[in-house]
Amino acid sequence: MSKFNDRLFKGIDYLLGIMLALIVLFVFLNVVLRTVFNSGLTWSEEIARYLFVYITYIGAIGAMRSNVHLGMDSVMHKLPQGLKRVTYIVAQIIIIIVMIMLTHGAYTMTLQSVEARAAATGIPLSIIYGVGILTGICISLICVTNIIKVIKEPETINKLVTLHESDEDDVLENMKNEDDENEKK
Repeated sequence: MSKFNDRLFKGIDYLLGIMLALIVLFVFLNVVLRTVFNSGLTWSEEIARYLFVYITYIGAIGAMRSNVHLGMDSVMHKLPQGLKRVTYIVAQIIIIIVMIMLTHGAYTMTLQSVEARAAATGIPLSIIYGVGILTGICISLICVTNIIKVIKEPETINKLVTLHESDEDDVLENMKNEDDENEKK
């Protein structure tokens, strides 16, 4: 199952990259058409906007699975092991509650917009709102899996609560290591 999940999320990452490339392409094309030819594609702006919505929602699922959402890592690392697990489980339950609210709201909006269509493309708006349902369900399932993992294997809490250093710190650390290696030579 883990290999399947890894392949699935790798495919999702590629899909997100393709969507981002399409956004850049549509926006760039529209800018060129408006600037040079004094015309534009009315549908390209709408498609780019909807792709951005999908990237945001689907990207949130991937970020949750990879455990890279913003968190209070520095506080969690200072807590004792037992309190760390309890705090983590409570946080995951809060996320589940918020995702239930998201799913309910997206479901309501999807039902209300079944007949509504986008102005330029004619895409049913229920397709746009439906991604909220997918996101809410997927993130809730990831949270439930994380809770079960922490209860069954308490030592995994340290892996789940990772301290993510900033890219700047990583760059500075790499530069320091390179300087040390150069001095040794």
